[in-house]
Amino acid sequence: MSELQAVQALLFDTGGVLYHRPRHNRHLKTFLEAQGLRLRHPAVLEKALRAARFDAQTGRISRETFYDGILRINGLQDERLFPVGREAIYRDAIDIELFPGVVEVLDELHAAGVLLGAVSDTSHSAEEKIAWLEAGGVPADVWAVFLVSADLGVTKAEPLIFEHALAALELPPPQVAFVGHATEELASAQEAGLVTVAFLPDDYAVQTDWTVGSFYDLAELVLG
Repeated sequence: MSELQAVQALLFDTGGVLYHRPRHNRHLKTFLEAQGLRLRHPAVLEKALRAARFDAQTGRISRETFYDGILRINGLQDERLFPVGREAIYRDAIDIELFPGVVEVLDELHAAGVLLGAVSDTSHSAEEKIAWLEAGGVPADVWAVFLVSADLGVTKAEPLIFEHALAALELPPPQVAFVGHATEELASAQEAGLVTVAFLPDDYAVQTDWTVGSFYDLAELVLG
């Protein structure tokens, strides 16, 4: 018997759950080096870009404006090179690697009648992200709902994005589980009333209903 027998739908975070980026920033690094520049330390970039990233993820500024900010912080001044720099950043964005088991487990869950959805904090469109996943082997038609923060103006730090997902699925919170890795987002899903499943969580002390270490564990949890 399934441990999650009341759950009719699963909502997935995308980055950090469905996929990761093991070659992070390699195209940007190559581009900057060709201009005699060095990619700045990740901690510096995170601090400098935090507000702009939020604005891009919630549609307050364009993705191009955000990308230009990344280039400027890394020292690029010649605006004639900005289009090439933006292309390098985008190539890094789409350079994803699915976690083991994602393709087969999503297919198994879909075949079993479990509704599948995704909620993503991103400046990219749902269509783009679905295409990235499809290129990795996840069929576009498995998704009952695919929501991105840039369309909704809210991130997963707020329960409202989960309320949008529940409305699209036409299901009450106890029948939907959120599979995520970030402590703040799992707490937000709990606040919205969803069942929570931590997947390779950032903090293993996080309080959730379940914790899994692989997609095969998730299949066992949901399908029994």
